[in-house]
Amino acid sequence: MPSETKRSRASRRPGSLETYHKKRDFKVTSEPRGKKAAASKRLKFVVQMHRASRLHYDFRLEADGVLASWAVPKGPTLAPLDRRLAMHVEDHPMDYRDFEGNIPAGQYGAGSVIVWDNGTYSLAEGDDPAQEIANGKIKFVMHGKKLRGAFTLVRIKPREGEHGDPWLLFKERDEYADPKYDPADHPESVKTGNTLADVAKDPRAKTWQSKRSARHAAVPRLAERARRDPLPHLKSVMLATLVDAPFDDSAWLFEIKWDGYRAICTIDDKGKLTLESRNGLDMLARFPCFAELKDAFSSVPIVVDGEIVSLDGEGRSAFQRLQEAQKKNTVLTYAAFDVLYADGRDLRKTRLEERKELLARLIRDDELVLYSKHVVGQGKALFKQAQERHLEGIVGKRRDSVYQERRSRDWVKIKAQFEQEFVIGGWTEPRGSRRGFGALLLGAYDGGKLRYVGHVGTGFSHKLLLALHGRLRGLERKTSPFDSPVVGNVQAHWARPELVAEIRFAEWTRDLILRQPAFLGLREDKDAREVVLELPKHRGDA
Repeated sequence: MPSETKRSRASRRPGSLETYHKKRDFKVTSEPRGKKAAASKRLKFVVQMHRASRLHYDFRLEADGVLASWAVPKGPTLAPLDRRLAMHVEDHPMDYRDFEGNIPAGQYGAGSVIVWDNGTYSLAEGDDPAQEIANGKIKFVMHGKKLRGAFTLVRIKPREGEHGDPWLLFKERDEYADPKYDPADHPESVKTGNTLADVAKDPRAKTWQSKRSARHAAVPRLAERARRDPLPHLKSVMLATLVDAPFDDSAWLFEIKWDGYRAICTIDDKGKLTLESRNGLDMLARFPCFAELKDAFSSVPIVVDGEIVSLDGEGRSAFQRLQEAQKKNTVLTYAAFDVLYADGRDLRKTRLEERKELLARLIRDDELVLYSKHVVGQGKALFKQAQERHLEGIVGKRRDSVYQERRSRDWVKIKAQFEQEFVIGGWTEPRGSRRGFGALLLGAYDGGKLRYVGHVGTGFSHKLLLALHGRLRGLERKTSPFDSPVVGNVQAHWARPELVAEIRFAEWTRDLILRQPAFLGLREDKDAREVVLELPKHRGDA
C-alpha cells in the first residue's frame, strides 16, 4: 500500500471505467456496460440501497463523465455531523444511476439493488468535482428527494492493516439537518416505490429500463418489433376550451395552468431529440439548455406534451419572465403534463389518468422536468389557490379523456387572470417624447375575419419600442387588416397581421374591447391565423 504521504498528495481522480468493466460479465449481469459520458451542465447523483453479502448504500456523484462511488455501510443521514464511513470504490458509468434489479449470483456485488435517492448536486467549493475528489475532499449541496442540503466527503487515513480507500461522509448544519433522521426509516425506491424485498422476490425481474448506448443495445426480436406501435407525428396539440368559472366534479382532475411555451418533446429509438412548439418551431434551437431532455426519461422512444416555463422561487411561472430568461440565460424547466407514446405504445387512446400515472414513473430527471401534479374533483379549491398565488389559472381535464389533436371540451381552462394572445394589426404615432410607436392595435379572428379588440400602450421598454417598431415598419400596408372599425383620434399605421402579442388585461367591455391591457411579449410560437376570439363559455354550454 502506498505511504500516506503519497496518498494525501494525489488520490485517484475519477474518470475511468476500466476497473468497473473488468469486474463484470455483461453476458450474465443486467447491469449497464456503459461508457464515459459527455459533461452535463447540472451534476447528477444517485444513492442505491444494495443488499449484497451485507446491506449498504452505494453513494455516487457525477464527476468527469462517470459516477465516482463510495460504499456507505450505515447509509447517508441528515443528522448533522454524524460521520459515516464511506469506502471509495471503482467508478461506475452514468447509466448506472437508473439500475434497479438483481445482480446474479457469482457476479461481483451479487444481490438486490434499488434507487434509494437521486437528483442533482452543486459544488460548495471548487468548480471541478473530479479534482476535488482527487484532492481528498469534496463539499457539495444535494438536491434530491430524500437528501437535501450541504454535505462533505473527506478522505481519511486507513487503520493499521486496513485495505481500501476510506472516507467520511457527513451532513453539514443547515435548514435541512434532522438529528433524528435514519435512512432505514425510508426503505422505498424513489423510482418505483419498491423495497429491496420486493425486488428480491422476483430474481428474473427486468426492472432496469435505462436507454443503453446504440453500440451495446440489445437488438429486439422480430416479434417484439412487430408489436411496437409506430411513433406518432402530431398534427396539432390538444387545446382547452375557456370557461367562465371553476367547478367541482369527481369525473375531472385539475392542474395549474402553466404560463410559457407549449412544446412537444419527442425522443426516437435512436435517441434523437426534438422539441417543437404547437406551430412546428424548433424550440431546441431557441433553448439549447433542453438538449439534456434526451436523458430525462427512463423509457425511449417517447413523446411528451408539456410547457417550457421560467419558475420563480415559489414555483410560479410567468410568460414575461420567460422572455427575459432568454436574454439572461436563466435556468428553465419543462413542465410535463401528458405522455402520448412510451414503452412501444401509442397512448393517445388511453385514459388521461393512466397516461399521467405512467408519465410520473418515467421522469428520471426531476430538476429539468417538472411533473405537473393534479387534484381530483376539487377545482374550486385549486382555483382559489391560483388566485391567492397570482397564477394565470387552472386547467380541468376529464379523467377518462383521450388525447385529441384539436380544441376539445374534455379539457377546459379557467383563468384567474385574463391573459391571451392577440394579433398585431397596426400601431399609432407616439406622443410627446416617446419614440417608436404609441400603442399597438390588436385583433383576433372571429368567423375568419380579424376583429379589432383594442390597443395596448404599456409594458414596453425604450429598447423594445424601437425594436418592435422596426419590425412593424417591415410589415406596413396601406389598408386596415381589421374587419371592424378602429376608433381613435391618433394617426394609425396598418401592418400585415403576422405578429402575435401576449396581453394581460382586466376584463372585456360589453363591446368586446380590452380593459387595462398590458404587453407581456411576442408569441413567436403561435401562428396569427390560429388566434381566435376566445370568450369564456358557461360550463354547461362547454
